[in-house]
Amino acid sequence: MLLNPGSVLGGRYEIIEKIGSGGMAVVYRGKDKKLDRFVTIKVLREEYIGDEEFIERFQSEACSAARLSHPNIVRVYDVGEDGDINFIVMEYIHGDTLKTAIRKKAPFDSRSTINVAIQIASALSQAHKAHIVHRDIKPQNILVGTDGVVKVTDFGIARAARATTMTTTANAAGSVHYFSPEQARGGYVDEKSDIYSLGITMFEMITGVLPFQGNNSVAIALKHINEELPDIRQYNPNCYASLEGIIKKATMKKADERYANIDLMLADLIRARTDTSAFVQSEEKPSAAEEAVKAAAPAAGIRMSKRAEAAMELRAAQEKMEAERAENARKAKEELPAEEEATRKTDARELEYIRGKRTEAEEPAAVKEPLVSFEKYGKKLKISKDDNYEGEYMAAEEVKASKRPEKKRRNPRKEEDYDNERDRKAERKVIAAAIVTAIVIIAIISAVGLRALGGIGGIGAGEKNIETPVFIGMTYEEAVTEAERLGITLVKEGEEYSSYYDAGLVTWQSVNDGTMVAKNAKVGVKVSLGLSSEEMPDVVGKDEQKAREAIISLIGTAPIIEYEENEDVKPNTVISQNPDEGEKIDAHTRITLVVSKGGEGDDVIVPNVQGSTEDQARRELEAVGLTVGNVSRIESSTVAEGLVITQTLTPNTEVASGSVVNLVVSSGAPASSEPSGSGSGSGSGSGTTEATSSTKYYTLEAPAGAGDVVQVRVVKTDMDGTSVVEEGAKNLSDFPYSIAVMGRGSGTVTYYADGVQQWSVAVEF
Repeated sequence: MLLNPGSVLGGRYEIIEKIGSGGMAVVYRGKDKKLDRFVTIKVLREEYIGDEEFIERFQSEACSAARLSHPNIVRVYDVGEDGDINFIVMEYIHGDTLKTAIRKKAPFDSRSTINVAIQIASALSQAHKAHIVHRDIKPQNILVGTDGVVKVTDFGIARAARATTMTTTANAAGSVHYFSPEQARGGYVDEKSDIYSLGITMFEMITGVLPFQGNNSVAIALKHINEELPDIRQYNPNCYASLEGIIKKATMKKADERYANIDLMLADLIRARTDTSAFVQSEEKPSAAEEAVKAAAPAAGIRMSKRAEAAMELRAAQEKMEAERAENARKAKEELPAEEEATRKTDARELEYIRGKRTEAEEPAAVKEPLVSFEKYGKKLKISKDDNYEGEYMAAEEVKASKRPEKKRRNPRKEEDYDNERDRKAERKVIAAAIVTAIVIIAIISAVGLRALGGIGGIGAGEKNIETPVFIGMTYEEAVTEAERLGITLVKEGEEYSSYYDAGLVTWQSVNDGTMVAKNAKVGVKVSLGLSSEEMPDVVGKDEQKAREAIISLIGTAPIIEYEENEDVKPNTVISQNPDEGEKIDAHTRITLVVSKGGEGDDVIVPNVQGSTEDQARRELEAVGLTVGNVSRIESSTVAEGLVITQTLTPNTEVASGSVVNLVVSSGAPASSEPSGSGSGSGSGSGTTEATSSTKYYTLEAPAGAGDVVQVRVVKTDMDGTSVVEEGAKNLSDFPYSIAVMGRGSGTVTYYADGVQQWSVAVEF
């Protein structure tokens, strides 16, 4: 049950406006009339009023939150009941949710992320000390005030940690994007689940994205269980190494690998504000081997695969070897002067004696004949005419035995007239000739095939320069005359009873209107033998939409709907019908359904009046018990003048009867813009680029001499085919009214009233 503004709960708390809703309750901004201050009022949803389990959980939220007193936790002021309404009164925060801040500003810088996380962790520390697990930490449940203070709210699914806390995937609480793996599996949930959810929230703050996405909640939950956290630095390379390590440790898959408690995580966050290097809060002193691995680790708290650990150990061993080599080189350099001192310099006389003793034999032998280059050497090489070097070379490549012994495989290279380059040119010419021949044959076959298919489907063999008109709705004689005028041959392919068209009218055509055909092309049509009649079904007590669909499926036209207040009948339910059940009806029968709009103050369904004229929108809204408030006008290049652009209440949603709906109506296109559509039957909409979807608007006028009820039918053709845009019975007082036609490419829009074509216009969508 939605509460109207001005409602007072408990004689003290006045409802001002709705500000949100959750799985269990609707949230309002209210005012404490006694203390004259704004408050947040959370009201249990109406569907849970008779459910004791939900009421118990709702009251548990109030009790859990009331026990907590902390600057970063939303305070609970009061809990009460007003008739069937259960409500909680809480502190009102001037600001927005962290989720909204993430959408607007993420990714955050490291310092901002740390500051927000410290406040959240501080609030969770207070809750965990009271043995309360939040179980639904996510940005939507974290409020950021205009003063920068962060507050955690919504302890609606909190449970005492000291109790056995099990959940199943069927009724798992919280948001799946921030689930811990144990929540996804339906396992034991404790304080470490909140630590995981906080880690995911920090990941979203620092990167601007959620770590795990999927087509459904099950797929996302499985990713929480099986997949590693994505690399933070690929989204934000400026993230502090210390913050990265904290997030990765907080989001470990196994709960015992995360922080042992929120206070250890809080201590690391406080330290990370000033120390940006990689570190992690450790509960146990690491061994010497772990210290060696940690020295090479990129950031503490990061869980690595076995392959990564092996690579890290190998890298550490290589660094150790390099260090040993450097140390050996340094020592050798220090010992070098002592060795040089022990070496005696050669005496000058000894050096002269050694030089004088060099013999001629020690000199390099003089080359009597100069060396020749490879080129000159090749010229001196003599080859005998009898030297069968080619045959010897080919003998090494024996020809394999053929699978058909009676034929010998030919080796052109051993034939006397073999010329490699000449044969290659010949092969290329043969291949080119074969390709040209194939292209010519394909072209001939294609031309013959197209000529043979020329008359099929109503398409002639000549140039396609005639646009097929809309024959549907014309008399057969009118259709023949129009076809002859255009140069098209009309073929009558049969007659049939129609649920909409009177006897003698065309009900079907083989070629969609707007299709380009050749002169003398054949187009098949079918002609109506008359209206088919059906028995009126019993729709009393049915939903309005289902009743409309049942009647339209029988005769092709929609009934007239009249609304009246009725406290005894559920809103949008048919109270009565005319004609009665079993009476004969056809497309021209006036069918009226009286639909309940509930009693005064009951909830109603908001109709969609976007695209309607202001008067028509006002009638539809008031018919269901809504009030039209402010009507403003703005220029629009896409919506025709006088049509509704937007409405303040969302269509097809349930609101309290009497709620106010504000409308925004188009005042026409700006002076510098071209109109986007035609405004009357004789005009045509301005086009957009081909194959681009756009909307055109047309005004329907009642035909001269029409009765109280007019059967309206609007048919559209475009590149997607022919379709009915508008069809049904309209009161004479509804005219004139506008309709929106959406399509793609070239096409036509045709308007029929009482089975008679009023106009048909060409359009470029």
